[in-house]
Amino acid sequence: ISKGAGGIFLQTNTAAIVRSLTINMDLSSADRDMMSSFLSEGQGQGYTPQSGQITGILKQMKDTMEADLADITTTEEASKTTFAELVAAKEKEIAANSKAIEEKTQRLGKTGVKTEELKEDLEDTS
Repeated sequence: ISKGAGGIFLQTNTAAIVRSLTINMDLSSADRDMMSSFLSEGQGQGYTPQSGQITGILKQMKDTMEADLADITTTEEASKTTFAELVAAKEKEIAANSKAIEEKTQRLGKTGVKTEELKEDLEDTS
């Protein structure tokens, strides 16, 4: 933006062509006067371009947005890492619980078999 801010439209050859067209075109005198006044404003010494302030505001906005983007990206990467660690911990927990369920199921089966054997022994002795 700042590269193009140096040349003002009213100082270009295109503006000169527009000026000559306003003279030659079929316009009301009020419209012609208004166009001529507008196109000749840049020629006077009273005009001070304000584009530097606008460019400064836009640059500041860009810098702020880039800083915000960097902060958000850092936060997102940290969240991804934390999530991956949480997933790994939960998978370990699921594996440990599955193993505990299998062990308890086997123990329950063995206990059931032992109970039946003891019942048979009790019947045999009575």
